[in-house]
Amino acid sequence: MNQYILHSALLGALWLGSTSAMATGFIALSEEGFDVEEGGLSAYTLCNLTGEFGADEEGSIPPTFEPNGGANNTCAIPKIPDGYKQIKNARRPLVLNGFNRRFRPVKITVGFVTDRVWRNESESRCIYGAKIRLNNVDADRITPGKQFFEINDILRGGVEGRAPEIAYWFTSNADEVVYRAGLTSTSLVFEPESESEAQPLVDEAPIDENWVDFSTDLNYRDDDGSSYRDSPWLLVKTACAAGEAPVVLPGALKFRQMGQEGQPLLEIEVNGYAPAGATAETAAP
Repeated sequence: MNQYILHSALLGALWLGSTSAMATGFIALSEEGFDVEEGGLSAYTLCNLTGEFGADEEGSIPPTFEPNGGANNTCAIPKIPDGYKQIKNARRPLVLNGFNRRFRPVKITVGFVTDRVWRNESESRCIYGAKIRLNNVDADRITPGKQFFEINDILRGGVEGRAPEIAYWFTSNADEVVYRAGLTSTSLVFEPESESEAQPLVDEAPIDENWVDFSTDLNYRDDDGSSYRDSPWLLVKTACAAGEAPVVLPGALKFRQMGQEGQPLLEIEVNGYAPAGATAETAAP
């Protein structure tokens, strides 16, 4: 049995053995953590592991729903739920601060995020959504050749005390899925060769009630062969009082390159919609 088969078997056992919620639709994030094997707790719930966190060069398998299939759809939804009306929409650039070959500072727009809010007045709930598209652009002006910015983790802040739920919406112009999501500000790389945990324990990724972390693998041209520039809609549903208007919170969205293929650790902060009165305290990498 080769390493790839062993690795796939390990992931399958992890997924099936986890007691995290495994269902289509929004999943409530636990402030205490999700039970994992051997009595441990993790901030993360598992979603779609078919792409092995980007390690599988053949890529991930998109979710399907009945009556047209019905597989690989944990955490996924086929559409924004009925009763939700879009109330906010913005397109924000993802700007990386770097240097050119003369070591002069430059700002590189590596992509854009569409930031959107839907509200259901009767349920007093809001959905905060983010969808990313990465550009065909050299993110490293010093190293010869093209070094594309990769996004392994996407965080949304300002959810403390809001009973957040998560889901993703894989639209027709999406490439990649969501592997996991959790109530934490600590991002960790899943490394197949070291058999690191797909569902890390809370002593490695502590629970942070103010942040939701989505793990995915976005890159216009990925060194591991799984090149996906377009994310699905990454959705966070929270309580929102009737008539409460979302605010634009500095640093509420964070996009992290975690060095899955040996790249430098980088983070881009972007303004994002958040509930009124929310804060975006410093989030750990």
